[in-house]
Amino acid sequence: MGGHDKNINPPHCLNNLFDTSKMARFSVALVLVLACWTANSSAAALSVEDKLQQLTDSYIQFKEVVGAKNAELQAQLEQQQVHHNEIKSELTSKISQLEAKIQQQERAHPSSPVYFYVQRSTPFSTLATPLPFDLAVLNVGNAMDLATGKFTAPRAGIYAFSFSGMALFPATSGVYVWLSASLFLNGNVVGSAEVDEANTVEDQWSPLFLQATLSLQAGDQLWLEIEYDTAGVVLHDDADHYTHFNGWMLDE
Repeated sequence: MGGHDKNINPPHCLNNLFDTSKMARFSVALVLVLACWTANSSAAALSVEDKLQQLTDSYIQFKEVVGAKNAELQAQLEQQQVHHNEIKSELTSKISQLEAKIQQQERAHPSSPVYFYVQRSTPFSTLATPLPFDLAVLNVGNAMDLATGKFTAPRAGIYAFSFSGMALFPATSGVYVWLSASLFLNGNVVGSAEVDEANTVEDQWSPLFLQATLSLQAGDQLWLEIEYDTAGVVLHDDADHYTHFNGWMLDE
């Protein structure tokens, strides 16, 4: 026999066997890779869902906390509003009271005060004649005219007046004697005072008084007149000033 050929090629069937084995190993590897990828993808998807659920739960919890806090703040705000309204009402009431007091004081103390106090120093016995005066102790507002004895209201308002005097009687027997003083407003009697005596002695004195509070209009005039029934009866006066007439504005 001749020599052996060292380059012996395997049969064709063996080559096919080797190719099939490689393919099988590749297929197994591919299946394992696909299985791992699928498992990892499911785990990742599950993790995202969990996180989304956690976020949803956190949002709901946060919303509940915010809602509760908002309700608490709203209740506090309503309470403060009620307190504010109470304070506002109290302040409004106090302001009204202060304004009323100020108006009352302004009425009690007019912006331009009017008051007078006048006296006589000599006797007077003329009937149906305004009683004049000799001395003005006070005449604020210059509403009292000494010579005519007339007071002229400078403004509309409430005025108070007071008069006092001393009647001097002569000696009488068995009869009444009297002297009266009347207050006239624009020619009409609005008040009178009278003193009467019987069986008087010479130089017998008796006081008389008259007071009035009147609502006057600007320009109204007021004065006093005396009347008596027996000669010798006079409204007595001298340097001691027994006759007094005063008046003042109370309100306007």
